[in-house]
Amino acid sequence: RAGFTRPGEAILLLGETREELSGSIWEAAVHDGHLGGMPPAVVLNAEAALAGVMGEAARRGLVTSAHDVSEGGLGATLAESAFRAGFGFRAMLPGGDATIALFSESAARAVVSLPEGAVAEFLMLCEHRGVPVTRLGEVTAEPVLDFGVRSVGLDEARDAWLAPIPAALG
Repeated sequence: RAGFTRPGEAILLLGETREELSGSIWEAAVHDGHLGGMPPAVVLNAEAALAGVMGEAARRGLVTSAHDVSEGGLGATLAESAFRAGFGFRAMLPGGDATIALFSESAARAVVSLPEGAVAEFLMLCEHRGVPVTRLGEVTAEPVLDFGVRSVGLDEARDAWLAPIPAALG
């Protein structure tokens, strides 16, 4: 499942977030064009390690949801995960720059949710495979998307997500 399934579950970010905003949705929306630089790099060994973790976690039944972090970055991934079943979340962003944390489209990343009782085993699996993990927060029953730096109601966020894309961005 790509969406959160139960309030109280832990939310983890897998993979490394780099300052990779060139070619991103954020760049197109905020800067109306290209900032310069290169799009996110593909790191094949990181992709393979992440795939290994996800496959083994699925076999062990550790995670209840998983969503790749790609188009739109972590902010879009968390919001889409909340929209699926109408749950909210409370998260603290990793790193010092909220723009990079929320909108970087670095490859080889995923967000998972899992019961608290499965976290230790999942962390050991990630460590064994060399996949960086950051605990972001937890799934909540309240329909609020709390990114740590800003909160927005689930319905308001979903309405914005479903709104037509302006021609300049499409």
